[in-house]
Amino acid sequence: MTTTNNNTPTHASHAYLFKNGYGMIVKTFEFPSNNETNSQCIELMDPPSNPTHGTFWIQSLSNKTSIISVRTKKTRKIVDKECFSVEDLVEANVGENVEILISDDARQTKEWITGKIKSVKRFQQSSGDEDTNGALQSHHSVSSRPPTSNYHSSHNQSGSLVLFETVDNGLLGLTLASIKLIRGATLKTTYPHRVFKNCLSIDYKNDSGSNDTGLMKYLTYGITWAPSYNLVLLNSNDPSIKRLRLSSKAVILNDVENMTVDNLFCIVGFPNISKFASVIDPIISGDDVKTFLNSLKQSEATSGTGQSHIMLNSVMSQPAYTSQIPQHLFAPQMPTNISIPDDTLQDVNVDDLHLYEFKNILLQKKERLMLPIFDIEIPYKDVYHCKINLLQSAYIQLGSSEKKTFEEVWHSVEFENITNFVLTTAPIVITKGEQEQQFMGQDTLTYTSKGLTAFVNLTKALDVQIQAEENVLNTNPKRFKIGRTSFQTDNIEGKISVVNRKTETIVVVINVALSGKITKHSVEPKKDVIKTHQHFTNEQHDIRWEVTVKPKQTLDITYDKIYNKYV
Repeated sequence: MTTTNNNTPTHASHAYLFKNGYGMIVKTFEFPSNNETNSQCIELMDPPSNPTHGTFWIQSLSNKTSIISVRTKKTRKIVDKECFSVEDLVEANVGENVEILISDDARQTKEWITGKIKSVKRFQQSSGDEDTNGALQSHHSVSSRPPTSNYHSSHNQSGSLVLFETVDNGLLGLTLASIKLIRGATLKTTYPHRVFKNCLSIDYKNDSGSNDTGLMKYLTYGITWAPSYNLVLLNSNDPSIKRLRLSSKAVILNDVENMTVDNLFCIVGFPNISKFASVIDPIISGDDVKTFLNSLKQSEATSGTGQSHIMLNSVMSQPAYTSQIPQHLFAPQMPTNISIPDDTLQDVNVDDLHLYEFKNILLQKKERLMLPIFDIEIPYKDVYHCKINLLQSAYIQLGSSEKKTFEEVWHSVEFENITNFVLTTAPIVITKGEQEQQFMGQDTLTYTSKGLTAFVNLTKALDVQIQAEENVLNTNPKRFKIGRTSFQTDNIEGKISVVNRKTETIVVVINVALSGKITKHSVEPKKDVIKTHQHFTNEQHDIRWEVTVKPKQTLDITYDKIYNKYV
């Protein structure tokens, strides 16, 4: 069997980074061809340390190569180590012409002599080698040369013999301890050292007559990306023209390995990786059977609780705005923890994974790398933005009117996403003026698809007040049942009052979440997303009103709805 040794490639053809700390790495290597009928073996040194269970694969990219087996083992290798002491330098320069300073402690004399180091013979040699890897470790062996720090206090140092050939005095035998300094014009500062290294041994057959390409892919934790945005409100001599400069960047956090990547993709979306994310693939982990099976059980038990344990590791994970809905709003035998996502943010059930692509990227372990994504100028509008949640107030409606306190109103920037990218959830800093860069605030830019509208809050609007209330006009005395649960129908009148105390006309955007079937409204909504479900007793509405309010005036938005309440 022919064996070829290779390092595990540090070159990755593709890398896909999620925002929750996980990345999929894809690397390629070569299967050399051999026309002989027997199988071949290639050894890949230093395989990845923590690939997720089930995601570590080695394959051929064509049918020219058939893989027979992949096994893990340790193999001896010679590596260069740096010198950290005079003793290290003496051993590293065997065969070299040098000058050494020798000391005779008994006579208290020192002398520089010139010659060639012929050999260094240790008093005591260890039979083992140093193990430089932990992932595949089955045992720990001792280095073939003891740590140099022990020589100063050990009799082994004085017992180590150095054969030194001089021009005048011939061959000298010196103790290693007697050599205090060493110098030379071409002094070597590294020495060869035997170590055990982790290795993947791949038995394969390729008799095609040409080399074939192999592929190694794995999902691993410890590499991620963190996006952020910069928004600058640009100055203009014409108040009717409002433009902003929007910039985006990705910071790459790499704690796993050094690599160069041909195609690096930063991904927006939710990967379905919760099942075995905490389990290292058994071919790499080196765990015994009991430990591996226990880790599988723990993983399965944790996955039953959802993806929360994975998303705790997320860097600005996509948020899901939810409202907890009481049990009585559903037909019987339904779970009580069902939540309704807000469609103005990212749908948590998104199918697509959107990609930001970068070419030819060098990633160093423990390094942090910033990559610009885009930098564009786009028009914007000044608006006053308010989100109102009337779901709970409707649910507890008992027939009495209740006027709510003022809602929170923000002076916001509204702009359309005209970039070529999906805007992902990330922090955004807002400044004013290209030169001045006056700080205006920091907010969170939420997920925004291409062509949709994004809002960024600047400051709270104290001169714009919004109140919302719902009053029961009448209740149908007739009851009806869904399963064993009884309901009655209320006719409800709702009103949203917008008060503009400013001296200028303003645009107000109001997003309202409410429950019940709307039968009439005084102002046509710009958007009304209706959510129905066989287990909902009432429709769910995500409504967006956009109104213009003149200075020092109040505008009322009214609506009527039918609401089925639990009795």
